[in-house]
Amino acid sequence: MPLDALDFDPDTVRAHLEPLGRSPCLLGLSGGGDSMALLLMAASWARQNNIQLIPVIIDHGLREESAEEAEFAAQRARELGLSPQIIRWNDDKPTTGLQAAARAFRLRTFARVAHEMGAKTLLLGHTQDDQAETVWMRIQAGGGPDALAGMSMFSPLPLWPQGRGISIFRPLLATTRSELRAWLVQQGEIWVDDPSNESRAYTRIRNRQTLAQLSSDGFDVASLCATANKFRAAKQKTAETAAQIFLQSATLLPWGGLMLEPLALEKNTDPPALRVLDAARAAASGDPVPRPDAAKRILAALRDKKAVTAGGAALTYHKGNWYLVRDPGAISGRADKSAKTVNSVNVGSRHIWDGRFAIPDAASVVTPLGKVYHDEIKAESLSVIPALARPGLPVIRLEGQNTGIPGLSPRSDGMAQSLAVELVCRNLFEDRPPTWFDTQLREQTAQGSH
Repeated sequence: MPLDALDFDPDTVRAHLEPLGRSPCLLGLSGGGDSMALLLMAASWARQNNIQLIPVIIDHGLREESAEEAEFAAQRARELGLSPQIIRWNDDKPTTGLQAAARAFRLRTFARVAHEMGAKTLLLGHTQDDQAETVWMRIQAGGGPDALAGMSMFSPLPLWPQGRGISIFRPLLATTRSELRAWLVQQGEIWVDDPSNESRAYTRIRNRQTLAQLSSDGFDVASLCATANKFRAAKQKTAETAAQIFLQSATLLPWGGLMLEPLALEKNTDPPALRVLDAARAAASGDPVPRPDAAKRILAALRDKKAVTAGGAALTYHKGNWYLVRDPGAISGRADKSAKTVNSVNVGSRHIWDGRFAIPDAASVVTPLGKVYHDEIKAESLSVIPALARPGLPVIRLEGQNTGIPGLSPRSDGMAQSLAVELVCRNLFEDRPPTWFDTQLREQTAQGSH
């Protein structure tokens, strides 16, 4: 089967990568048919565009043959002029939840290597068959419309804050495994067949075999992907409607909270309003993972004019306005002058504090303000901030001196970057946010900080 017969267009890859400039790309390589086909195609594309492509081979060490298979995949990558990395999972393996633990290790590894190499994109070889299996599994689990949207061709690495700034791109999502293998055979290529892909011990494999049986009985497996496309289009439309409402009903504040406009939310139907409040909760809490139940609690409380805590955020009333702020009870770390907070994660050259602020390495200590203020922090300077939000404010200290609180103290300018815009966009949109929303939200936030 010639390459042109595949539903794969290198221009599609370029279109998705173009906004990222010429940054290096990672490629998840297992040695199986899907990832080997992607390796060949991506290597050709990278050469033509002078982009550094780094195959990352993760040896889980679950079978005796795994080291040999990893070296096979690495050698093929070297023959294509690439410099692959083999990374072995040497940790103790859990007796239960093995697949979940292996996935978590892969995500952490991809995030770490991406930051080390300056990569912004991870290419994965998910196919149409993988999409159908995903939708089928979510149907069985009773998933709602968002779950049935399946995988997106472009999505953020599902790890925060370690995965900040890293996107997954699945250029083969509309291509079947059989097409890829037919093309590999035509090219004279070989690949690894992992016997665990036939083991009924794994839920995905059992579902894969069920779909294969249904297909042989006449069921159109591709219809599952068509269903996913419809749900994804509906999900995107709801997200764009919510984005428009967000700009009317929520104001991001430079110290990390949001001011809400209840009337703008009350006149809208629940699905988009819930999306708005979940995005607002993400910005206030530092947790971009959608939490529909928390959004429902916040929306109900806002309509009833009651305070509430949910999903790491707190709804509170202050001086005539409603605010969504960080729930102080959800913050770990001590608020004394000498202790570093324990919820600071190193991501590249920055610390991500509480998932909400990026702090450069120059800042020696960052602690939550707490209830007993530092000598340099005057209570009157905090009067514009709801009392509930104050304990969770970050105090940045440099060389033993308090430099202040982001968004409040002039001395803290340049010492912290609020991640609220990223959190909102990441929560609302699995695909890239529309340019109009991203631009307007950043401009609105900049004006608010002034």
